[in-house]
Amino acid sequence: MVKVRNLTNSPFDLHGAEGMVRLPAFGEVEGEFTDDYLGILESSMAVEVIKDEAAEIGDGGESKSEDELTKLRADYLDVVGKRPFHGWTAAQLQEKIDAKLAS
Repeated sequence: MVKVRNLTNSPFDLHGAEGMVRLPAFGEVEGEFTDDYLGILESSMAVEVIKDEAAEIGDGGESKSEDELTKLRADYLDVVGKRPFHGWTAAQLQEKIDAKLAS
C-alpha cells in the first residue's frame, strides 16, 4: 500500500491499479499503483510518495537498499537542486553526486 500526498492546491486523478483515484488538493490517498506509475509520481514535484515501511521490510531485505536509494535521492536533490531520474541506480546516483561535488 502506498500513500500519495498532494503538495499543490489542485486536485489530481491518479491511475490506481484498480481504477482512477482522486487526490484532493493538499490531501492524501492510499492505494495500489504499478511500479512504472509510481516512478512517474516520484519524479513529480507536485506529489510526495510515501511507501509502507512494513511492507518493504517483509520483502526479504529490500528495505535496506530502498533506504539507501531514498537517502541518495534526497542527497541528489540537496546537491543538484532538482529531483533525480527514478530509474537511476544507487551507484549512478552516487556517481552524479560525487561529480557535482567535485566541480
